Amino acid sequence: MTLTRKHSNLPTLLLAAVAALAAAVAFMALAAPAHARLMAGDDQFTCQAGGDIAPFMRAHRATVVRIIVPYGQPSAEVACARTAAAEGYRVYVTFQYSNAWSTAKVAGYVRSTLPKYAPYAWAVSVGNEQDLFQARGGSGRSYRAVWNAVEPIIARQSPHAIRVYGEVSPFGFSFLKTSFSTGRPAGAQAIAFHCYNTKTGGLRAVPLVAAWAARWRLPLWCSEMSGALSHTQVHPWLVHDSQTSWDALLLSVERRSPNLQMISYYRWPEIGAL
Repeated sequence: MTLTRKHSNLPTLLLAAVAALAAAVAFMALAAPAHARLMAGDDQFTCQAGGDIAPFMRAHRATVVRIIVPYGQPSAEVACARTAAAEGYRVYVTFQYSNAWSTAKVAGYVRSTLPKYAPYAWAVSVGNEQDLFQARGGSGRSYRAVWNAVEPIIARQSPHAIRVYGEVSPFGFSFLKTSFSTGRPAGAQAIAFHCYNTKTGGLRAVPLVAAWAARWRLPLWCSEMSGALSHTQVHPWLVHDSQTSWDALLLSVERRSPNLQMISYYRWPEIGAL
C-alpha cells in the first residue's frame, strides 16, 4: 500500500509513541512503592497466653505467623502453631537457645522439640538474637557451628520448611558476616535480621544488609520489627517514631532493598507497637 504524503511519517510517529509509552511505564515502575512480598505478624504475648492472634494478624494484613520457642519454658506455643496453621497462616518457628549450651546440647534440644512443630512449620529459624549474648559463649563462629549441627536435623524432620539463618538483633550485621567467613552455610534459604529503627544498625542498615545477602544469593527477611511510637518508651537505643515517619522510612528502605522479601510487625506494648 502506498502512503499519502499526509501519512508518510506514520512509522516514525508510531515508534515515538511506543518509546514514550515505554518511558512512562519505566518512570511509573521507579515511582511506584516497592513492597516486600511477605508480611509477618509476631504476637508472642497472645500466643503464649493461648489467646486469639487473628485480630492482630488482620490489623497488620499479615499472612505469616512468627512464633518464638523460648528454651526452658513449657511449649504453649505448639497450640498457637496448630491454630494458626488451621486458620490458613504460614507458621514461622524460631528456636531460641542458650549460648552457654554446647553445640551438641543445642542440636539435641532442636531434635527433641521440632517434631512438635514440624506438622505446622512453613519456615524454621535457628536462634533468636544470639549475638546479644556473646559474653555467654555466643559469636558468629559458634553460631555457625550450631547451624552446621542443627540444619541437617531441620532438613530431615521438617523437609518442606524454609531453613532460616541468622535471626540476629539490629546490631548483628558484623556477627552475621563473621559467621559467613568460611562460606555460605549449607542449607540456608533465607537470612533473618531484626529491623527496629535503632540509632545504629537496624532499619536504616537494611539496604546494606540486603545487598550483602544478595551477594550470597539469599533473600533477606526483616523477621522482627516495629515502630517505637510511645513517648514513654525507655530504650535509648531506639529512635522514637511517629507513624508517619516510620511508614516513610520503611518505604524508603524497601525501595532501596530489592532483596528484602519479608517485613514484619512485632507486638511490643512497651514501645507502643500494637
